[in-house]
Amino acid sequence: MPVNRRSDHILEIAYCCVRWFFVPTSTILFMKYYHQTTLDLIVFMSLFVFAVIYMGITEYAIHRSPIDSAFYRYTTRTGVLLDYVAFVVIISLTGGTQSPLFPIAYLVILHASLYWSLVGAMVATLMVILGYIGVVITVDGGFMLEDLPRHFFNFAFLIMIGVIGGIIVARERKHFVEKGIFENLAKKDYLTGLYNHRSFQEEIKETIAKQQHFTLVMADIDYFKRINDQYGHQAGDSVLRSIGSLFDSSIPSEHGSAFRYGGEEFVIILYTLDRHFASDLLHQFREKLRALEFGTEEDKFQITMSFGAVVRDKEQSATELVASADALLYEAKEQGRDRLVWGSYSLS
Repeated sequence: MPVNRRSDHILEIAYCCVRWFFVPTSTILFMKYYHQTTLDLIVFMSLFVFAVIYMGITEYAIHRSPIDSAFYRYTTRTGVLLDYVAFVVIISLTGGTQSPLFPIAYLVILHASLYWSLVGAMVATLMVILGYIGVVITVDGGFMLEDLPRHFFNFAFLIMIGVIGGIIVARERKHFVEKGIFENLAKKDYLTGLYNHRSFQEEIKETIAKQQHFTLVMADIDYFKRINDQYGHQAGDSVLRSIGSLFDSSIPSEHGSAFRYGGEEFVIILYTLDRHFASDLLHQFREKLRALEFGTEEDKFQITMSFGAVVRDKEQSATELVASADALLYEAKEQGRDRLVWGSYSLS
C-alpha cells in the first residue's frame, strides 16, 4: 500500500472513531437540554438513524473493502459531504451557532483537506460559513448587534483552520509522497524495477519469522557476460529491464515476489509448497522469455535462464536455503543451462 494511502486510511479510521463518539454524546446532549418539540425529535432521530447506517457502511468499507476499490473511495469521500450536512442539522437542533457541538465544523474542514488539500479546505470553509449564516438566520433569529463579535471570531477561526489545515495537510502529503519515493529508491533496483537484495533479505527473514513454508528459487541469465561482450552493456541493460518487467507481470503478488539478487542473478520467493504449481509458473515465465528478441534488426538474439529451486518444508534458515538454491542453480548450469533443477530431480 502506498504511504499516502496508508496515512489516509489511518485517518479515516480515526474519523470513524470520532463519529462513534459524537453520535451518543450529541444524542444525550439533545435529549437532556434541547429536545422541545415532536418535530425536533423526528428530525434528530432521522439524522441518528441515517448516521448509524452510514457509519456501518463506512466501517465495512474501511475494514473489508480494498483501499483501491471504487466502493472504498466513494464511501470515504462522500463522508465529507454527509458530515457537513450532519453538522448543519445538529447545531440547528442544539442551540444554533452557540451550540457546544460547533467545533465539529473544524473536523469537517480538516476532513475535506485530507482528500483535496488547500483547495478542499477552502471550499469546505466556504460551505461551513454559508451553513453558519443559514443557521443564524433560521435559528438564531438573524445577526444581532451584540452577537457580531462572536460571529466575527467564529468566521475568522473557520478561515484560519481552513488555510492552516489545508497547508499542513498538503505539506504532510508531499512529505509522505517523498518518503515513499525514497523508500522505493532504497528497496528497489533502479534498472529492473524489482525489489533489491536488501528487500529480499528483509522479506525472507519476515516470511521465516511467520513460520511460513515456501519455495525459494535462484535464477541466472545464461551467458550474460557473452551478451555484454558481443552486443554491449546497453543491450545487457535492456535484457535486465525486460526480465524485470517479465517477472513483475508473470508472478502475481499473492503467489510470491521476484528480486534482483545482484548482477545477472535473481531470486524468487513463492508462497507454495506445491512443486508442480511452482514449476508451471516458472515454465510459463521461461516460455515468455524465449519469445523475446533483443539486439537490432540485422543482429537479433534471444536469451534463456537457469533456475535452482528448494522448498522450505522444515526449519531451514535463510542462509541454508540460499546456499541450497544456489547449489541447485549451479547444477542446472552444469547440466546444460536453460532448465529448472529441483533438488533430487530436474524439469527441463
